[in-house]
Amino acid sequence: MDAIRMIGIVKCFGPVRANDGIDLIVGQQEIHCLLGENGTGKSTLMNILFGLYHPDAGEIFINEKKAAIANPNDAYALGIGMVHQHFMLLNSLTVAENVVLGIEPMKNGLFDFEEAVVMTQKIADKYNFALDARTRVKDLSVGQMQKVEILKALIKGARVLILDEPTAVLTPQETEELFEQLLLLREDGHAIIFISHKLEEVMRLCSRVTVLRHGYSQGTYDVKDLTEAKISR
Repeated sequence: MDAIRMIGIVKCFGPVRANDGIDLIVGQQEIHCLLGENGTGKSTLMNILFGLYHPDAGEIFINEKKAAIANPNDAYALGIGMVHQHFMLLNSLTVAENVVLGIEPMKNGLFDFEEAVVMTQKIADKYNFALDARTRVKDLSVGQMQKVEILKALIKGARVLILDEPTAVLTPQETEELFEQLLLLREDGHAIIFISHKLEEVMRLCSRVTVLRHGYSQGTYDVKDLTEAKISR
């Protein structure tokens, strides 16, 4: 069964066709790369899947069922979460407070901070995210902030995780840690859409790649059958 099917997706901004009849099929337990240079329509396509944009044409199927995704709440209800390049965290709050924002545990009508810490630490430890749920976000590194964003999606039940150029802000060591965590998520049954323009990352991490160019899909390929030179062409 495919986790995601986007068929014939079209999105226009005025006279510009950012997505022009794009198909994207992502399997269960797959790390699938959406590859292309800046401006090829990768983020637009994923913003459609996450409900931030509405397509002008095309259909979306989640777990083989046709879906209408009007907003991010619809996406989360369907098990889709997205981590953007620009983080949306409240720096003055703790990791736990950021992670449970919108699904806050309550006790006697008040926010239950200790339960939020337990919820956050449990999922962080499960996927080897080296985070202390009590730490304030302002005291974290950029790589740790990205982990908080991923936890925000996971705790809301995301089984499909969209990562938009996730390594752009990371050090080489942080990139290695991220790759290890993504492999753990895949083993746990998650599907991951990895937006990138870095060929070496595609070759290392992903099983299949869909290449976009000028708003069009250039096809989907098994990474094992490709070289970096072939992908470039």
